[in-house]
Amino acid sequence: MGKVRHGNSSNGLKHSSINKSVKHEDKSDIYDFGVILLELILGRTIKATKDADAFKDLLQASIGADDEARRSVVDPEVRKLSLDQSLRTMMEICVRCLAKEPANRPSVEDVLWNLQFAAQVQDAWRGDSQSSEGSPSSPLEPRKLAFH
Repeated sequence: MGKVRHGNSSNGLKHSSINKSVKHEDKSDIYDFGVILLELILGRTIKATKDADAFKDLLQASIGADDEARRSVVDPEVRKLSLDQSLRTMMEICVRCLAKEPANRPSVEDVLWNLQFAAQVQDAWRGDSQSSEGSPSSPLEPRKLAFH
């Protein structure tokens, strides 16, 4: 048996239609991930594309607002536990994932990088908050659970 060459014809030419199809599927998955991220940020289920578009517009408008206005559209639990910079990064990547044109959506790698950045900022703040009270733009330290 010979080797299988993904995306190549027997004469070695790449099938651009296969590559385009894979990229389109990736961008469709990015949109779906954006909807999931939107649901997490807002704390509500999105049932229709028009709802996703409306909430995306709300999120987009709140990103440019001050900290208090931005946090007012977010689920109370997320608001309580998230540093503003982490939350803003998540909101920005969510809006980009929900772009109408697939070509304007970020790559999987870009989404992953931004979410890792938001997590690192959050983790660094949690480490610092152990020795301070927090600030108006950052939540108070989450309660620690005691197991008996």
